[in-house]
Amino acid sequence: MIRREQAERSRDLLLDAAAEEFWLHGLEGARIQDVLDRTQMTKGGLYHHFINKLQMAEALAAQEAERWPELIAEIEESDARGLAALERFAVVVAGRLDDEVRARAVLRIAEELDPPATGAVALWDDFVIRALQQAIADGEVSDAIAIREVAQTVVECVYGVSASPAAIRGGLSAVERLTRLWAVLGPGLRATAR
Repeated sequence: MIRREQAERSRDLLLDAAAEEFWLHGLEGARIQDVLDRTQMTKGGLYHHFINKLQMAEALAAQEAERWPELIAEIEESDARGLAALERFAVVVAGRLDDEVRARAVLRIAEELDPPATGAVALWDDFVIRALQQAIADGEVSDAIAIREVAQTVVECVYGVSASPAAIRGGLSAVERLTRLWAVLGPGLRATAR
């Protein structure tokens, strides 16, 4: 039992270190030696869990693929509908990307994996479309909007704000920046219902 717990801790350390490297350098630019330096583990310790950085990236992507549906389900099960659900979604995603390097790393390397790990973005698109459909049904937004294009734009904005480099963040957290962005997007979408 203790060996299994130690192995799980070692694996988690490796995945955290790999996520940091993938976030900073992408899959192509990340180096196994830098992952080892972060963890102070040996190559033998790494190879007990993973044979290469691609395998670490795939493990991270698989974990993240399980987590996003849970977060979206929590939002859908809440009382928030329409634009309120969209705002909550944006804040939840921003907070998660701000707080969890694994989530940021997987989004950064998604296109470098084969097949691409774009499941999170597809889930986001689907959720935003459903929330926009609720907003239309509730009269918050006009049914004349191009729903898919608006959904993709919202997702791109949420990701862009969350992934923007620290140098241009102005000291604001991703949640604060998303709240500021929503102060612009929300009224713009509501104005279409008039």
